[in-house]
Amino acid sequence: MSVEGAGPGQGAETAADTVVPEGRGDVRGISDLTYRIITPYLRHPLVHRTTRIVLIVLTVLCLVATGVRLSALPLVPIPLFAFSYYCLRRTNSTGDDDRSLSLWWFLLLASLVVGFWSLSVVANHVAR
Repeated sequence: MSVEGAGPGQGAETAADTVVPEGRGDVRGISDLTYRIITPYLRHPLVHRTTRIVLIVLTVLCLVATGVRLSALPLVPIPLFAFSYYCLRRTNSTGDDDRSLSLWWFLLLASLVVGFWSLSVVANHVAR
């Protein structure tokens, strides 16, 4: 182990003290980061289940807001949430193709963010 403030040769690390990460290895660039670290998490069933629950809650929120406000404007984000759900279903069928998995997750998150933004815009408009 190295000692803070030690010069060369005084408490310097030896080859036996070097820590080598196991499993993932060194990440070299953004594409390597995507393929080695991010895509395994995007394939995890818990992430899919959580995303599905978020989409269902947001859709139910739009339906409840339609009944409470007596206006059809809160239904505007539902097609975007439906497209997000379609993208989520497509991520399950990508197999081992990392590019298509990344593409479908990008489309899912983009439509989810735009749908959530439109939900806030509609809520602001209906409240006036």
